[in-house]
Amino acid sequence: MTIRNTAAIVRTTAGSAAILAIVMVSGCSSAPPAQESTLTWDAAAGAYEIEPEIASGEVPLQVWVEYPEYGEALVEAFTAEHPGIRVELTTVSKVDAVAKMELDGEAGTGADVYFTNFTDLSGAIDSGVAAPLGEYEGEIASRVGDAFAGVVSRDGELYGVPVSTESIALFYNKTLLQQLTGSSEPAQTWEQIRELAASYNDPRTNRWTIRWLSGELYYAYPVLSSLGWQLGADPKSPGLDDPTLTAGLEYYGALRDLWQVNSADATWDSIEMEFAKGQTPYVITGPWSIADFTAAGEANGFEFGVTTLPAVAGGGEAATLAGLGVGVVSGYSAYPGAARVFAAFLASDEAAAALYQTTGGIPALTGENAQAVVGLAADEHANGVLAQAERSDLIAEVGDELWTVGNTLVASVWDGVADPATAQQQAITGYADLTGLGE
Repeated sequence: MTIRNTAAIVRTTAGSAAILAIVMVSGCSSAPPAQESTLTWDAAAGAYEIEPEIASGEVPLQVWVEYPEYGEALVEAFTAEHPGIRVELTTVSKVDAVAKMELDGEAGTGADVYFTNFTDLSGAIDSGVAAPLGEYEGEIASRVGDAFAGVVSRDGELYGVPVSTESIALFYNKTLLQQLTGSSEPAQTWEQIRELAASYNDPRTNRWTIRWLSGELYYAYPVLSSLGWQLGADPKSPGLDDPTLTAGLEYYGALRDLWQVNSADATWDSIEMEFAKGQTPYVITGPWSIADFTAAGEANGFEFGVTTLPAVAGGGEAATLAGLGVGVVSGYSAYPGAARVFAAFLASDEAAAALYQTTGGIPALTGENAQAVVGLAADEHANGVLAQAERSDLIAEVGDELWTVGNTLVASVWDGVADPATAQQQAITGYADLTGLGE
């Protein structure tokens, strides 16, 4: 057992899920949404009043968190500011949190605050398991920026606290580039990559200048966006019929010359492992690769960097489809004041530091605020991902149907199964069939 201030954290197990629990847990702090009328704003303190049962430690605040180590650090930082409060932490994956809250919230066994992906927030609002942050809206928005705040808002109210962001970016081998080109600086356009590939690529030995998951829309999107296509925010009209998509696909298909591998063979292992050997100048991947590449660089004697993705010459910046983890106050919480105080804390420097230092996650803060996080300002790799994330499109309503037809669309063009116009028409028809929009 570890004592931090007045919060005593123990780790237990419930089924297959690890649970971080505060000792002396007494019951559940969930109740129907009608109890939100107890909210009281203390204008002098600039905070909601914390209910007496929570403030005294009589009842613990319940929080679902995906990563136990982050949860522990978060509790330590929060209770340093709010001594006497106890927090029960239960490990729940972000992808499962909303569905679990819809059952547990109504049953009275849910969390007061939980974490989910921003793409699931709309459903949480519709089902009543996400409550507005109220008076904290301005404070949180100033910390995370308008773009992040906008995608967690509805009808002028903020329903989530942007906590972490991630995006794919361009990873490059500085050491190898220095040997090949005389400079360790990365390419800024696809044309520059093509120039290097003309001399470096060797299909006979499986040597390629750049590698990525070429059969997935998520990875093709930066090229398509650089040429003007933007995924539509309305799931009924995602933009599959846009002429700019046709032009983007034509250019994307021509990149096959750089990475002459069928999409089915452009596997994760063939990308990450080859870069780790120090023999591939560029790969497109995300922050989840940083730790592995750092270890590989130390073992194989190379230094790598992370930067924004290449644009198409004459086109615009390459945008990615960023991910965003958010903290949410349950609409069923019996302690809406305390829940909102905890949620607002998630946008603080201390909470951001807890995230970065325990998981390596990149805080969803504006550039200026992110640089205040201890260690982050000097982290070249994390800042490279953050720079690309700031160029990202945040589309909340992307369903599985779009990924299904989108991946088929991209793979068909890449593999030469269909020309861009034909593949695009197939995608339009397929999406209408899968969603019922064609009926």
